Amino acid sequence: MKLLVSLCSLFLLLFTTSFPVSAASPPNISLSVSGNRHYIYVAFTGLTTVSKVNYALTYDTAASVTKGFEGGFFTKRRTTRSTRRQILGTCSSGKCVYDVSPKNFILQATFTLRTGGTVQISRTLP
Repeated sequence: MKLLVSLCSLFLLLFTTSFPVSAASPPNISLSVSGNRHYIYVAFTGLTTVSKVNYALTYDTAASVTKGFEGGFFTKRRTTRSTRRQILGTCSSGKCVYDVSPKNFILQATFTLRTGGTVQISRTLP
């Protein structure tokens, strides 16, 4: 009987494969600007463990004026990513005026995790 148990244990030990459980990817952000520099694109990824995102972007214009915007959103449990497109300028009555030569972009984001903690990430773009 001991021999049978030993053989079964050895068989299980040699031929059992375990696979690691994959963890959710951590929150992250990416930042890009359109070719004509009229729009900025922000992508938020790794949101499955995130309940809320707050972000702020600042940039300089050719007139040496610092401008920017801020925003935020709540996520659903199955949300993995979210993207934003923001005009670099102002619009009124269907007419847009774009900022001239926007540069030195700084994006700061705070991810509030479902566990209650926070993760802060910054990205820059010339």
